[in-house]
Amino acid sequence: MSVARRAAIATVAIMSLSSLGLTGFEERVYRALLRGDDPDAVGGPDDVRAAVAKLVGLGLARTEGDRVRPVAAEVGVARLIRRRMREANAELRRISRAWEAVPALATEQRAGYDAVERIESAEQVEQRIWSLVLDAHEVMAVHHLQRRIHTTALPRYLRRLGEGVRWRTIVPRARLEDPATAEYYALLHRSGDRHRVTDEAVQQMVILDRAVAFVPIEPNTHGSGALVLRQAGAVTTLVDLFERVWAHADDLEPGGSAVLTERERRVLRLLATAAKDETSAREMGVSLRTYRRYVAELLARLGAGNRVQAAVIAKQRGWV
Repeated sequence: MSVARRAAIATVAIMSLSSLGLTGFEERVYRALLRGDDPDAVGGPDDVRAAVAKLVGLGLARTEGDRVRPVAAEVGVARLIRRRMREANAELRRISRAWEAVPALATEQRAGYDAVERIESAEQVEQRIWSLVLDAHEVMAVHHLQRRIHTTALPRYLRRLGEGVRWRTIVPRARLEDPATAEYYALLHRSGDRHRVTDEAVQQMVILDRAVAFVPIEPNTHGSGALVLRQAGAVTTLVDLFERVWAHADDLEPGGSAVLTERERRVLRLLATAAKDETSAREMGVSLRTYRRYVAELLARLGAGNRVQAAVIAKQRGWV
């Protein structure tokens, strides 16, 4: 079998409609219909009937008397994509209303512990955030449309990224209209602070180690000071909001940047050797847990479900 043929088969193997609402079994039935095969060969008759009913309901198939005909792939998949996009937009609108709960959460305090702190000065907010970032393992950030870019903080920013902190940032798409800002974001993105872009009106926030959150005192007002939230319920709500918006946002460099960070290159090279994780972690000089986190982040960037798929995708993009 030729190299091109093997690559084509590997590419098809990693394609999946699971993100569009189909189970693996339902997808196999749909593929059988597209090939003209008997779907009853895929599984038990009851399971096949249920899968066919699901496909018909989603507009991927239609019944003609006693026969089931598949809808053309380009038509059926387009329907699924539009349906999922409508659901995603509705979900984003719903979870964005969680901001209405922030004023109430800001008044909540536990006995003997100040769960909410108010910082009036924007400069003091920056100083407090950085004092915590220096020891943080994970940072989640959502930038405001009017947020200023602090290039003076770039050296310590890059130093923390090099030390392995997991950093993710969501930015408004309109921020990219400024070339200097877009270039700054691209630099951070390629250095390890993974950036995603959204059109949704999401409030500014910074969350550190899923334990402390900073939100503006006045919504939609940059520089108004911040509320520092430590109450577990409030922080968990904000983490959930961030993760949901992150899941539906667009990568800053769709398809993956052709420029890898040095850490990502090292992880890819170690994956190619098929060495044990313990050995690879020692070579990188990090703990086993940290190395496996690096691998998981690389797989997420590639959109791969496992390490074999990651190797195939990386090769296709010319990264290895």
